[in-house]
Amino acid sequence: MIRVLSLIALLGFTTRVLTASPTLVTVDTGRVLQRFDGLGCGAIFFEGHITSFAARQKPELQESLYDAMFKDVRTDYLHLCIRHDHEPQNDNHDPWAPAFREENFAYCEHLVAICEAARKRQPQMRFYATLYTPPAWMKTNNDVSGGGEARGTLKPGLELKLGEFIWAFLNHMHQRGIPISYLSIANEPDWPHTQPSYFLTPQQHADLFAKVAAYLTEMARRHPEVPRPKLVAPNVLSAIVAAEQYLPPLLGKVGAQLDIVGTHDYERRGDRWKTLTQAAKGRPVWSTEWCVNGPDDSPELIRSAAEYWLAMSEAFNSGANVWMAYDWVYPPRQGGEALIHVDWGNSWKLTKIYHGFRQFASRLVPGMSVVQSTVTGPAASGISQPGVKACAFRSQNGKRIVVNIANVQEQALDVQLSLRSFKTASVKAWRTSGGENIAALPDPPANSRSQTYVLPPRGMLTVEFCE
Repeated sequence: MIRVLSLIALLGFTTRVLTASPTLVTVDTGRVLQRFDGLGCGAIFFEGHITSFAARQKPELQESLYDAMFKDVRTDYLHLCIRHDHEPQNDNHDPWAPAFREENFAYCEHLVAICEAARKRQPQMRFYATLYTPPAWMKTNNDVSGGGEARGTLKPGLELKLGEFIWAFLNHMHQRGIPISYLSIANEPDWPHTQPSYFLTPQQHADLFAKVAAYLTEMARRHPEVPRPKLVAPNVLSAIVAAEQYLPPLLGKVGAQLDIVGTHDYERRGDRWKTLTQAAKGRPVWSTEWCVNGPDDSPELIRSAAEYWLAMSEAFNSGANVWMAYDWVYPPRQGGEALIHVDWGNSWKLTKIYHGFRQFASRLVPGMSVVQSTVTGPAASGISQPGVKACAFRSQNGKRIVVNIANVQEQALDVQLSLRSFKTASVKAWRTSGGENIAALPDPPANSRSQTYVLPPRGMLTVEFCE
């Protein structure tokens, strides 16, 4: 009997309920919430680690890492960092006559190599760049750091110079064959960072955004060969802060120039994404960064992996169109910031975060619709609480439904999944858990109206229904 139950748990599917009250996930395939526009991830602080195998003349390792990042995972956006390096001193006093030195763009060599590898494997890949900080000579604290409580910001009168600084990066990347499709002028400008950054109040941000947007529009007229990116803002730490503090002055001052409402998701209070979606007034809503901050002592970071699913599910269920993980690569560490750990030039390792993210993305394509899913029963939970999280998507032709379910807790449980308004012809399922990576589960019995799956602690389940 013990062997039979163990086998059932391993296979992940059973026609009978293993507990008295399974958690119920019900998908209403006819209730469309919003369009799904894709997933992304960043190459932000450790670009040199990503390219380190090429630097050590290890091309096979380099190509295998690129395959893991861009061939094996279905993403549509690569988030890049505009660093402060390419204007160490003021090039001149005329922002309309850029005179930048090519050698100061050396840091972009990593970005170009990564972007080329991404586009080779995913031709649809689009690039989104964020300015983390202006160069030190533009800052009130004369340092690339945000200055913490000193709140270093842009010196008055340098708004057009900042626009020129950003345009120089866009121009350089375009000349290297990497067009930048999306742009944020600041990273978490609401937070007194000590990392490279600069602080902007809501009104300062709106004023600066307006001037930079106007500058980029004029430069696009003067240099039509350099594509003008769509602007993503306010890119603050919190969706609630974005909705309540940063969006009102931004929309009031220069709403026509704001293409996408984007923000990070590190303050998970209230129904934050629904609040932001309403404040966006019809604009696409992006989660531009999320990760697990802090240590994780679980095996292969399985705890963090399930938390990623929690964050993705909450965002999509409440209105987000795009969701981006923070960073592809970090050095080896016991934290949930990145999907892959690279020991510079020596080796690389996939975490459970990677396997979970890959599974979540595997059956999804832009243009699908998010559809209503509800969770009831003993493991149902409120926003940002442990328990079962579910998120469902419908293909454009309506003939395919993908349901992603995560057990965001330390106890195993059974999940019963059923669909409304859908005639099922075939069902496929995959699971990632402590002992599995995107393991294919047995097909359920023919004509089954609902299925019950075993989810181990922190287990992640993807089920695809086809007509």
